[in-house]
Amino acid sequence: EEIYALGLQARGQEDWDDAATAFEYILFSPGFNSAAEARLLLAEVQYSNGRYIESRSEYQRVIDRWPADTVAVRAALGVCRSLANLSPITQRDQAFTRQARLACRQVAGDFAGMVMGLEAARLADEMMLKLAERDYDTGRHYLRRGLLDSALLYFEEVAFEYPDTEWAPWALYRMIDVFGRIGYQRDAETTKDLLLDAYSDSEPAQLLLEDGGA
Repeated sequence: EEIYALGLQARGQEDWDDAATAFEYILFSPGFNSAAEARLLLAEVQYSNGRYIESRSEYQRVIDRWPADTVAVRAALGVCRSLANLSPITQRDQAFTRQARLACRQVAGDFAGMVMGLEAARLADEMMLKLAERDYDTGRHYLRRGLLDSALLYFEEVAFEYPDTEWAPWALYRMIDVFGRIGYQRDAETTKDLLLDAYSDSEPAQLLLEDGGA
């Protein structure tokens, strides 16, 4: 109990290393009655210290060991937040971003309308936007190199997997260009109609109209 109190004191003073040491000591001591809370506090201390891989692991341990306890609810959001902070810039591998989107969407669905559900939904949207931007940039990369089939695959992924992002109308705009280059005029016309119908106020739609694409 004394070490637990010291851990709480260190946490309150933002002395993350001492707080983590105290909570880790408690978890290795058998018979402590608040082990679930101590594990959650350890996860939160690691998160506050910027150690997101460790915090994600500790949050997951809370969920796995005490799934019916109220601490599991807080831990679920903790997993979401930790993974979101592990999400790298778009030029790097987005494995953590995909995991974060999945975890955050789960929390958002389970706690819809609640504060934690709203936060999780916001983070899920941020991850979705990053994934869409990543795929769009990859499509542009292939387009600049004349690899039209590869470019088209990525633009289609953006347009149909992430339709609610700002990148979807841009992906459709690029798809029209690709279809035109490879001679698929029917597909180009269908995509034009989709862009103008679904995203009529977007910049790509306006550019299409200015180019006489209507």
